[in-house]
Amino acid sequence: MTASGRKRNPRGQGERLREDIVSAAAKMMADPAAPPLTLRGVAREAGVAATSVYLHFDSVEALVLEVARRGFGMLMEAIEAAMASAATPCERLRAGALAYCEWGIANPGWYQWMFSNPLRISAATWEELPGQPVFAELVERVAACLGVPASDPDATRTAQLLWHLDHGMVSLRISRPFLPWPPVREAIDEAIARLVEARVR
Repeated sequence: MTASGRKRNPRGQGERLREDIVSAAAKMMADPAAPPLTLRGVAREAGVAATSVYLHFDSVEALVLEVARRGFGMLMEAIEAAMASAATPCERLRAGALAYCEWGIANPGWYQWMFSNPLRISAATWEELPGQPVFAELVERVAACLGVPASDPDATRTAQLLWHLDHGMVSLRISRPFLPWPPVREAIDEAIARLVEARVR
């Protein structure tokens, strides 16, 4: 047992301990009322010694980065599930955009940390950033709807504009839920119709 009363993980279960630490950090980060994140605070939440956290993460930034990766992984799962029944490329684009917005609105704590908190990565490349797979998949969906290769710069530019709109819809609804926003599905339909479908080749 640890000093906090938590059972120690059996030998060889370091990954289980890492998972417990990430889960504890994610819980704290998703709570708007939680105090600033510290490794010692995460250790208390996880019920482990602070030294156990340092064995897996050498800084708060490294832990936040891992939590962000997990959040984007859940977001991607929601998008893929929503697109599974779509029949056409443009329907897939619409279903994915709706899932993105609905997930963000349903998980405001996660979403705000994933996008509002600076992710400090030494010598990072775009490919290393959490969220890059989500954007790359969006580019592919936009390209398919436009009828162009994913390598077409127009697909990337259009995907950027669409992501700006999706992110804005989520962020504004989280921070200003009392305003009379149009239904998310309606806003997405109009955005895709104007930005993408009007230019299908």
